[in-house]
Amino acid sequence: MKQIGVGRLALIGLATLVALSSFTSPSRPDVLSSYVTFYGFDDNDDGDPTHLGTDIISHALIHASATEDDGTYDRPGTLATDTRLIPPGTKVYVPALKRYYVMEDTCVECSEDWLNNKPHVDLYVSGTGDKLAACEDRLTMESAKIILAPPAGLPVKQGSACD
Repeated sequence: MKQIGVGRLALIGLATLVALSSFTSPSRPDVLSSYVTFYGFDDNDDGDPTHLGTDIISHALIHASATEDDGTYDRPGTLATDTRLIPPGTKVYVPALKRYYVMEDTCVECSEDWLNNKPHVDLYVSGTGDKLAACEDRLTMESAKIILAPPAGLPVKQGSACD
């Protein structure tokens, strides 16, 4: 059996500690307070604000297009914001709505608000026409808690957030 010197053993121990430190135990999710608005097919654009009426999203990581989906952990709805506030692919939970979302779209107003130190997220809801506009207005929240990287299993409201 080959012997390992004390210096080499210390080096192996240090390497092991460094490797283990990168595997931290799950911490509590981050919570932020944010201005929350809503958007849908009628007022979504493809990156050009003159092209309204689309379901195109800028960071299609889970969905191929904008969707309210089921709002569950496994089937979150689409969220738009500035990528500096929430990175694309990040799941969030909105306790006031009892729904999960995933950041996969950008929002011009959210980026403008970010530059003014105002967190702002825009959540996708289903529907069109006057019913959609009324829902967006009714659900808008000046300040709501957003849980970043939430655990699975939180309560979920069935149906559309507009119901």
